Amino acid sequence: MEPVIGIDLGTTYSAVATLDSGRPALIPSRAGARLTPSVVGFTAMGERVVGERAQILGDEAPERAAPATKRFIGKRWSAALEKAAKLVVPYPVLAGPQGEVRIKVAGRVMPLTQVSAMLLGELKLDAEAHFGRPVSKCVITVPANFDEGQRQATREAARIAGLEVMRLLNEPTAAAMAYGLVNSFQGRALVFDLGGGTFDVSVLEMENGVYEVRATGGDPQLGGDDFDARIVQWLVAQVPDLYREAVVKDRVSMQRLRYAAERAKRTLSDKPEAFISVSELGDHSSGEGRFCQLDTALTRAFFESLSEPLTTRCLDVCRQVLDAAKLTAQDIEAVMLVGGMTRMPLVRELVTRFFGHPPVTGVNPDEAVALGAAVHAAELSSRQGQTVLIDVASHTLSVGVLGGTVRKLIPRNSPVPATAKDAFLPGRTGQTQARIPVYQGESDFADECTKLGEVVLHELNVVNRADVPIEVSFELSNEGTLSVRAVDTTTGMAEALRIEARTTLSTSEVDSLKAEQAAYSEAQAEKDKALAIQTFPRVLDKAERLVRLLEKSAEENPSPEADTAVGQVKALLAQGRVAVRLQDTGQMAEVTRLLERLVALS
Repeated sequence: MEPVIGIDLGTTYSAVATLDSGRPALIPSRAGARLTPSVVGFTAMGERVVGERAQILGDEAPERAAPATKRFIGKRWSAALEKAAKLVVPYPVLAGPQGEVRIKVAGRVMPLTQVSAMLLGELKLDAEAHFGRPVSKCVITVPANFDEGQRQATREAARIAGLEVMRLLNEPTAAAMAYGLVNSFQGRALVFDLGGGTFDVSVLEMENGVYEVRATGGDPQLGGDDFDARIVQWLVAQVPDLYREAVVKDRVSMQRLRYAAERAKRTLSDKPEAFISVSELGDHSSGEGRFCQLDTALTRAFFESLSEPLTTRCLDVCRQVLDAAKLTAQDIEAVMLVGGMTRMPLVRELVTRFFGHPPVTGVNPDEAVALGAAVHAAELSSRQGQTVLIDVASHTLSVGVLGGTVRKLIPRNSPVPATAKDAFLPGRTGQTQARIPVYQGESDFADECTKLGEVVLHELNVVNRADVPIEVSFELSNEGTLSVRAVDTTTGMAEALRIEARTTLSTSEVDSLKAEQAAYSEAQAEKDKALAIQTFPRVLDKAERLVRLLEKSAEENPSPEADTAVGQVKALLAQGRVAVRLQDTGQMAEVTRLLERLVALS
């Protein structure tokens, strides 16, 4: 079967995983790392760098790297968003032709879907190097509180990267699936997912492979970047008065403070105090070269006091989700922590106090989401029915009515697939057509919700409003696709609208970006193939040494198991030599994986 993968496209780090002998396993990057920093950059020579190389570039030249773009994907540009972005990212946030968010990095203005496509393309290349053959089918995870626009933008990025998305899976649900499979847990669980840019909470019932989401919620503007921003504000206050205004306006200086804040935050997860030293703070744009240095220390206790408003918001979301699920904290049997920020000791202490017992362990919080996505991808591909997912609507779906309000048809946290219908009356006598706007959001007011589209019903004959009821029906699929149908009940005249993936970019721009990404991926794949052919003989050398060790062990301690192990490695050696002769990188990758598995078992 064609390989399928699960992708956690994170704000700070991303990961890709697959199912290996029935168990989810992370696919290492081509550089050997388990996680890939979610950073894209461009060197002074114009070379694209992704992941760790881009992260290092961002340390040296912040204006050339783009971290944390997931915070803005699928959103509409606004002055308020631009102002908020200055607190957490080093690049300017601009308005695109359709009102979407674009960024400027290394002198280039780029749509966010292109940046995400570059990250996804890198993970795709990692998977293809791992399997030695093309990979296209995947499950990608998204925050549970992502709206339709954000989900669509993620799908658009996947298309540009040459990936076929079998499903977008909510991150907390993915983590629960990984934990349930690895630990065979059954019962009522809450997933506390505090990542780099978003905070999600989901309550699930897990039993015999059935994962039923009871309620979900979150805060789309609460994550590790916001904790970093609290430290940055404290650091800015310590900059000498003579330099402070220049530092606040200077993107290079502010990014240096952000990197220092993140490093200090990570240190404080393990140590009670972090020392911070940041040099060359000042105005880098003027060329005058007047800079200062900041040296200070941050204690864990003071950082926790700085973070208190944020951790309080986390518990508020937990209460809201428990209320939606009609449960109390005492009803939760297991709390799963997901996301790098949950390594913060204060978060673990708060969770323990709030729920009355410590969070469970057993799955790496940085890896759980990708592992769960791999589990679901394998299930969708094989259709064996070993796991069943019953999810809920992440946002309320409504119809706009007179007076600027909305009437809710499918409430948030309704199990999906879901259907609903209601009757509406025309606005006035003599009306010949009716516009039925469809909204997404929790407010009772239309202007505080997101408009998804509208159904227009023509050829009405409204003599008396009460005599022409219009029936509107909603049908929401597992994929989050909404179909809307409006019927004039007096004549049977009907109109339908299918609200699904709506692109934020023009077709020509998407095609151009796809071609650019495909050319880049093809060139990288050729390099990866050449490197695999060059390095595979070393794998065979190790296998030959392993055979000699196993043969010696079998002579000293004869057993059928020892003879079997020797035979397996010899068979893989023979298969590997054939692969070298044919330059078959797929066979090379398979031999490498099987040898690694044998070594792990031995």
